[in-house]
Amino acid sequence: MPTIELNELTHSKVVFAARVMGCTPSEVVSRLVESWSSAEELDAEPEEVRVHAVYRGERVSGFFDPATRTLTVTAGPGAGTHSSPSAAAMAAIHAINPDRNPSVNGWSFWRVTRTGEELKSLRRPPRAV
Repeated sequence: MPTIELNELTHSKVVFAARVMGCTPSEVVSRLVESWSSAEELDAEPEEVRVHAVYRGERVSGFFDPATRTLTVTAGPGAGTHSSPSAAAMAAIHAINPDRNPSVNGWSFWRVTRTGEELKSLRRPPRAV
């Protein structure tokens, strides 16, 4: 397998990013390279955006589809495809803590795994169909 050399500071940042993103350091580098692979891809809206949330110590992961504005929980409580980020957040909260009123703004609940920013950082008006 090919290798790359990193200085200590960059290596520690990649290792930290891997912990935050819940993946390996190699996956961090792969995702970074993939996200910058071509200018054409940067201008296009991504098909799916990897997202996650941590609620009461439980990590929930999934994908947000910007075109349909649906969110599919792929790992953790609330698994399944939901009609909106808020519906997915409410399903996860209810599964983890059924005694709590699960009303929550999903755009603030979910984090974009690649950047760590709230999902609302990607929010755009819905597309006309």
